[in-house]
Amino acid sequence: MLGEDIYAFRSELQKRDALFAYTGFVSEDLLYALGTAVKQQLELKKTEGKVVRRVFSVFVEQVQNVIRYSGEQEWLTEPKTARLSAGVIVLGQDDNRFFVICGNAVTNEEADGLKTRLESISGMDGEALRKHYRTKLREDPDPHSEGATIGLLEIARRVTQPLEYDFLKLDENRSFFVLKAFI
Repeated sequence: MLGEDIYAFRSELQKRDALFAYTGFVSEDLLYALGTAVKQQLELKKTEGKVVRRVFSVFVEQVQNVIRYSGEQEWLTEPKTARLSAGVIVLGQDDNRFFVICGNAVTNEEADGLKTRLESISGMDGEALRKHYRTKLREDPDPHSEGATIGLLEIARRVTQPLEYDFLKLDENRSFFVLKAFI
Protein backbone atom coordinates (compact mmCIF):
# COMPACT_ATOMS: atom_id res chain seq x y z
CA MET A 1 0.00 0.00 0.00
CA LEU A 2 2.82 2.42 0.83
CA GLY A 3 4.46 1.83 -2.55
CA GLU A 4 1.14 2.41 -4.33
CA ASP A 5 0.49 5.62 -2.42
CA ILE A 6 3.92 7.10 -3.06
CA TYR A 7 3.92 5.99 -6.69
CA ALA A 8 0.46 7.58 -7.16
CA PHE A 9 1.78 10.78 -5.55
CA ARG A 10 4.80 10.77 -7.88
CA SER A 11 2.55 10.10 -10.87
CA GLU A 12 0.30 12.99 -9.92
CA LEU A 13 3.29 15.34 -9.75
CA GLN A 14 4.47 14.12 -13.15
CA LYS A 15 0.96 14.52 -14.59
CA ARG A 16 1.10 18.13 -13.42
CA ASP A 17 4.48 18.58 -15.15
CA ALA A 18 6.47 18.96 -11.91
CA LEU A 19 10.24 18.58 -12.23
CA PHE A 20 10.92 19.34 -8.58
CA ALA A 21 8.63 19.63 -5.56
CA TYR A 22 9.24 20.37 -1.91
CA THR A 23 6.90 20.81 1.02
CA GLY A 24 7.84 21.57 4.60
CA PHE A 25 9.88 24.12 6.46
CA VAL A 26 12.36 26.24 4.48
CA SER A 27 15.14 28.56 5.56
CA GLU A 28 17.76 30.67 3.81
CA ASP A 29 20.20 27.74 4.08
CA LEU A 30 17.71 25.36 2.50
CA LEU A 31 16.96 27.96 -0.21
CA TYR A 32 20.61 27.71 -1.24
CA ALA A 33 20.40 23.91 -1.53
CA LEU A 34 17.06 24.04 -3.35
CA GLY A 35 18.48 26.65 -5.71
CA THR A 36 21.28 24.25 -6.61
CA ALA A 37 18.70 21.53 -7.33
CA VAL A 38 16.75 23.95 -9.55
CA LYS A 39 19.86 24.86 -11.51
CA GLN A 40 20.62 21.16 -11.98
CA GLN A 41 17.10 20.48 -13.26
CA LEU A 42 17.44 23.33 -15.75
CA GLU A 43 20.85 22.06 -16.84
CA LEU A 44 19.39 18.59 -17.47
CA LYS A 45 16.82 20.27 -19.73
CA LYS A 46 19.64 22.08 -21.58
CA THR A 47 17.96 25.40 -20.84
CA GLU A 48 19.26 28.60 -22.40
CA GLY A 49 21.27 30.79 -19.98
CA LYS A 50 18.86 33.74 -20.16
CA VAL A 51 15.94 31.49 -19.24
CA VAL A 52 17.93 29.85 -16.42
CA ARG A 53 18.59 33.29 -14.90
CA ARG A 54 14.92 34.28 -15.14
CA VAL A 55 13.64 31.00 -13.68
CA PHE A 56 16.23 31.10 -10.89
CA SER A 57 15.39 34.72 -10.06
CA VAL A 58 11.66 33.97 -9.86
CA PHE A 59 12.34 30.84 -7.81
CA VAL A 60 14.48 32.75 -5.29
CA GLU A 61 11.94 35.60 -4.98
CA GLN A 62 9.08 33.18 -4.42
CA VAL A 63 10.92 31.07 -1.83
CA GLN A 64 12.08 34.22 -0.01
CA ASN A 65 8.43 35.28 0.17
CA VAL A 66 7.62 31.95 1.82
CA ILE A 67 10.52 32.35 4.25
CA ARG A 68 9.63 35.92 5.17
CA TYR A 69 5.85 35.88 5.17
CA SER A 70 4.58 32.36 5.85
CA GLY A 71 2.02 32.28 8.63
CA GLU A 72 3.59 29.06 9.87
CA GLN A 73 7.03 29.79 11.31
CA GLU A 74 9.29 28.22 13.89
CA TRP A 75 12.62 29.30 15.35
CA LEU A 76 15.40 26.80 15.83
CA THR A 77 17.23 28.14 18.86
CA GLU A 78 17.19 30.80 21.53
CA PRO A 79 17.95 33.53 20.97
CA LYS A 80 15.96 33.27 17.77
CA THR A 81 18.69 32.88 15.18
CA ALA A 82 17.27 30.59 12.48
CA ARG A 83 13.72 31.02 11.19
CA LEU A 84 12.00 28.14 9.44
CA SER A 85 8.84 28.85 7.45
CA ALA A 86 6.39 26.28 6.10
CA GLY A 87 5.37 26.22 2.49
CA VAL A 88 5.24 24.29 -0.74
CA ILE A 89 7.54 24.86 -3.74
CA VAL A 90 7.18 23.38 -7.22
CA LEU A 91 9.29 23.82 -10.35
CA GLY A 92 7.76 22.44 -13.50
CA GLN A 93 7.76 22.58 -17.26
CA ASP A 94 4.63 22.92 -19.37
CA ASP A 95 5.41 22.68 -23.09
CA ASN A 96 8.40 25.00 -23.58
CA ARG A 97 7.73 27.14 -20.52
CA PHE A 98 8.92 26.65 -16.98
CA PHE A 99 6.77 27.51 -13.99
CA VAL A 100 7.39 28.12 -10.32
CA ILE A 101 4.60 27.64 -7.79
CA CYS A 102 4.89 28.55 -4.14
CA GLY A 103 2.25 28.40 -1.46
CA ASN A 104 2.04 29.23 2.21
CA ALA A 105 -0.39 30.24 4.91
CA VAL A 106 -1.05 33.95 5.50
CA THR A 107 -3.48 35.85 7.66
CA ASN A 108 -6.75 36.79 5.99
CA GLU A 109 -5.76 40.44 6.36
CA GLU A 110 -2.49 39.76 4.53
CA ALA A 111 -4.44 37.83 1.88
CA ASP A 112 -6.62 40.88 1.24
CA GLY A 113 -3.55 43.10 0.83
CA LEU A 114 -1.83 40.58 -1.44
CA LYS A 115 -4.92 40.24 -3.60
CA THR A 116 -5.11 44.02 -4.03
CA ARG A 117 -1.41 44.24 -4.96
CA LEU A 118 -1.63 41.30 -7.35
CA GLU A 119 -4.75 42.68 -9.06
CA SER A 120 -2.92 45.98 -9.53
CA ILE A 121 0.19 44.29 -10.91
CA SER A 122 -1.86 42.04 -13.21
CA GLY A 123 -3.39 45.10 -14.83
CA MET A 124 0.00 46.55 -15.81
CA ASP A 125 1.76 46.12 -19.13
CA GLY A 126 5.57 45.89 -19.37
CA GLU A 127 6.15 49.64 -19.45
CA ALA A 128 3.81 50.30 -16.52
CA LEU A 129 5.56 47.57 -14.53
CA ARG A 130 8.97 49.16 -15.20
CA LYS A 131 7.73 52.60 -14.12
CA HIS A 132 6.04 51.26 -11.00
CA TYR A 133 9.17 49.26 -10.14
CA ARG A 134 11.38 52.36 -10.41
CA THR A 135 8.94 54.32 -8.25
CA LYS A 136 8.88 51.60 -5.57
CA LEU A 137 12.70 51.52 -5.52
CA ARG A 138 12.72 55.20 -4.51
CA GLU A 139 10.08 54.76 -1.80
CA ASP A 140 10.55 53.48 1.72
CA PRO A 141 9.49 49.82 2.09
CA ASP A 142 6.09 49.03 3.54
CA PRO A 143 6.27 48.97 7.35
CA HIS A 144 5.55 45.22 7.57
CA SER A 145 7.90 44.29 4.74
CA GLU A 146 11.13 42.43 5.36
CA GLY A 147 12.51 43.46 1.99
CA ALA A 148 12.18 46.36 -0.40
CA THR A 149 8.49 45.62 -1.15
CA ILE A 150 9.38 44.83 -4.74
CA GLY A 151 9.44 41.01 -4.76
CA LEU A 152 6.11 40.62 -6.56
CA LEU A 153 7.15 43.28 -9.06
CA GLU A 154 10.46 41.48 -9.63
CA ILE A 155 8.53 38.31 -10.38
CA ALA A 156 5.97 40.04 -12.61
CA ARG A 157 8.76 41.64 -14.67
CA ARG A 158 10.26 38.22 -15.50
CA VAL A 159 7.16 36.18 -16.37
CA THR A 160 5.94 35.33 -19.85
CA GLN A 161 2.25 35.45 -19.00
CA PRO A 162 0.17 36.99 -16.21
CA LEU A 163 0.75 35.68 -12.70
CA GLU A 164 -1.75 33.13 -11.49
CA TYR A 165 -2.74 33.24 -7.84
CA ASP A 166 -5.34 31.90 -5.49
CA PHE A 167 -6.35 32.16 -1.85
CA LEU A 168 -7.94 29.21 -0.07
CA LYS A 169 -9.62 30.26 3.16
CA LEU A 170 -8.44 27.85 5.87
CA ASP A 171 -10.39 29.29 8.79
CA GLU A 172 -11.58 32.66 10.14
CA ASN A 173 -7.98 33.84 10.59
CA ARG A 174 -5.88 32.25 7.83
CA SER A 175 -5.80 31.59 4.11
CA PHE A 176 -3.46 29.54 1.96
CA PHE A 177 -1.86 31.73 -0.70
CA VAL A 178 -0.57 30.21 -3.95
CA LEU A 179 1.37 32.04 -6.67
CA LYS A 180 2.24 30.51 -10.05
CA ALA A 181 4.66 32.21 -12.41
CA PHE A 182 5.38 31.05 -15.96
CA ILE A 183 8.82 31.85 -17.41
